[in-house]
Amino acid sequence: METETAAADQEPRPVVDGPVFEVSDRRSSITVDGTGVIFRLDDETAEFDWPEIGAVETNTPRFGRRLSVSVYTTSRRSYDVHIEAPSRSLLKQWVTDLDTALDSYFEDTKTTD
Repeated sequence: METETAAADQEPRPVVDGPVFEVSDRRSSITVDGTGVIFRLDDETAEFDWPEIGAVETNTPRFGRRLSVSVYTTSRRSYDVHIEAPSRSLLKQWVTDLDTALDSYFEDTKTTD
């Protein structure tokens, strides 16, 4: 938690209107909002602002409950996080909600450029 607190004290993220997607399990979390994408794994946090994101990819196994999200930066690096859903039906809802949020922000960046 110390890493998150130090990062939060240095530069607070601005509040931006739009859909928010946030899910977590016992170790990891994913947040998508108007400022970008945040991955958390245990005590580590990785924040990606929309201008540095080239693509976001989601993957779910045919059988199972794991949501995998990868962020590809414009500098050609990739970062992954995996979240375990409590049920397969909730996993399907997460994917739908995440797609809605990502579509909203990727459309916004295309129209403003």
